[in-house]
Amino acid sequence: MLRALTGVEPGQWFSPHPASAVVALVVTFIGFLVLRFSRNYLAGEPRQDVFLRRVLWLLGGVVLVVTTNHALLLLAGWVGISLALHSLLLFYPERPRAQLAAHKKFLLARMAELSLAIALLLLYLHHGSPWLNDLFSADGPLSLQQHVAIVLIAVAALIKCAQLPVHGWLIQVVEAPTPVSALLHAGVINLGGYLLILAAPLLGASVAAQWLVLVVAGLSVVVATLAMCLQTSVKERLAWSTSAQMGLMLLECALGLHALALLHLAAHSCYKAHGFLAAADNMNKVLAQKLSGPPRWRYRLLPAAVFSLGLWLLGVTPAALALLALTLVMLGPLGGVLVAGAYLAQKTLFGTLLPAPFVPGWPETVWVCAMALLLLAGFIAQGDPRRMRLRHWLHAGLFLDHWSTRLTLAVWPAPIEQLALLSAAKRNKESWS
Repeated sequence: MLRALTGVEPGQWFSPHPASAVVALVVTFIGFLVLRFSRNYLAGEPRQDVFLRRVLWLLGGVVLVVTTNHALLLLAGWVGISLALHSLLLFYPERPRAQLAAHKKFLLARMAELSLAIALLLLYLHHGSPWLNDLFSADGPLSLQQHVAIVLIAVAALIKCAQLPVHGWLIQVVEAPTPVSALLHAGVINLGGYLLILAAPLLGASVAAQWLVLVVAGLSVVVATLAMCLQTSVKERLAWSTSAQMGLMLLECALGLHALALLHLAAHSCYKAHGFLAAADNMNKVLAQKLSGPPRWRYRLLPAAVFSLGLWLLGVTPAALALLALTLVMLGPLGGVLVAGAYLAQKTLFGTLLPAPFVPGWPETVWVCAMALLLLAGFIAQGDPRRMRLRHWLHAGLFLDHWSTRLTLAVWPAPIEQLALLSAAKRNKESWS
């Protein structure tokens, strides 16, 4: 029947990209867990049915985005996800921080959707086809339309993944119900990485788009990781961790390590879903880490050097070595075995599913190495008792969200409750300065 109405084979509507099946499976599994958890979490809540319907709406949008091969359906699903998430963030509208998060997220979501819509329109005008496998193909040098389109796609991905300085809404989302946080961090925010995996042929042929992702995501990894280590709230610690991990995943995409990015996406989704759904049980772990003091940089530098040397002897590319070194500095000594195992797993499981990655040049490799050294310097400074003012700034993420919030409210004024919250944040900043 569908073929008779559209004149197109039914299979043409579904994405042929291998990443689609992987992400759809992960999102479906996490959605099932969140729905089961929500029944007990919201037991006795008069609006429980409304909440569950909104969650199903959100899950439907995510599944549509990761399975469709049509540009209009991708855009429709992308918009549907944003609207469903907005309604979930305001499930308890009396919470001021949730109101502010939804207010900022609504404006940023429209910016991402506009960027994606213009990009898809430019690609459609270039190819004359609405199918994503045609739009994201690159045969030879890119035209001006394709260059502009992939830069806009990169902008949409950076906004979706809550990279600095548009990350503040993600930190304030902790005021929403726990199932919303779990679903957001595990199955929604990583769609920016999925979009770049789909558009890998265009990304690999556009130096401007690669460097846009490398610069923004690289700096986000450094600042978000350092801020995460100074948080006392379990949920805020997880939120900062998500921003850092999304930055790392985007770096993998910009370096052509698409199989590793896909594995990172799937593993992070499962980890963050467990982290939020078991947030109460993780309190003791966070307290133990706080009592153990700041991270010791020597125990992060040594495994990074050892594992990087070992993988170099196995023939791993310099860009991959730099990225793995950055990851090891983030995770510490116990992360060495995990990172090495993950790299071998992606080579075995996903390396044959995705097309061969493009090989980045030395400038990209040097940039990632610089980010690893900057992160290491930040860990050293955190352990110095003479750097208390720096710790205050890092704890607040360099106050980037403060200025981002002021700009957002200047563009689109908010109710008086949110303005009062902004004033409180300003007073807090002045007391730390």
